[in-house]
Amino acid sequence: MKFSVVIPAFNEGEHIESAVKTVRAQVLTPGDTVEILVVDNNSSDHTPAAATMALGESGRVVFEKMPGPNFARQRGFLESTGDVICFLDSDCRVPADWIANIKLEIERGAIAVSGPYYYGFAMGYKAVLNKLYSWVVLPALPLLLRTVFWRKAAVIIGGNFAVTRDALHIIGGIPPVSFWGDDAVIGMMLVRMAGKVKFSKKVWTRTSPRRFEEKGFWKVNYQYTLAYFRAFFTKDFTRFKDASGS
Repeated sequence: MKFSVVIPAFNEGEHIESAVKTVRAQVLTPGDTVEILVVDNNSSDHTPAAATMALGESGRVVFEKMPGPNFARQRGFLESTGDVICFLDSDCRVPADWIANIKLEIERGAIAVSGPYYYGFAMGYKAVLNKLYSWVVLPALPLLLRTVFWRKAAVIIGGNFAVTRDALHIIGGIPPVSFWGDDAVIGMMLVRMAGKVKFSKKVWTRTSPRRFEEKGFWKVNYQYTLAYFRAFFTKDFTRFKDASGS
């Protein structure tokens, strides 16, 4: 099986090398292969050079002019050749069995799989709430919403998910949705149009808490929650499918 790992990057010269190195360090099943695509999203720093140096012969840097994570993800999808497309944020660090655990869920019938972030908050209420939210609430949320509202739901973390090429073609590629809700729309489209979406605690990644530090812990959680439920209650996703192309 071939895996394409797409890493959108905007001014991530200080982080991209570490992200790429953790992907290159994946322990794979014999016969499996990985290509890495770093999508430079109009960086003004040394991101392209740092990415090129880190990639070596394992991948390449591509360019997307339209700003925004989903536009960069779509470019990576279009440039990729893998059977499974994995999306990772540039400040993430994945464990060595990340792809192996993605493959396990795909082989069990999932068309897409995501998992929790480990932000590495110091001890305190932020650490407790993050663990409760990411490792308890999110895995249970789709079943809870289906039970209450009789509507399919899925949880996709935009910086840590994988999807089969066939499923992405079914939904028309990555939808052109701006930040706050970009990953929620992806999840809802996949589960309602393509098949089973799995949120696995084994498909986790370490990431930076910088967004919480910049915008505030409660504000960020509020924005994520609001965007998620807006996507959940959306009935018609065809405008995203028609606009995204593939």
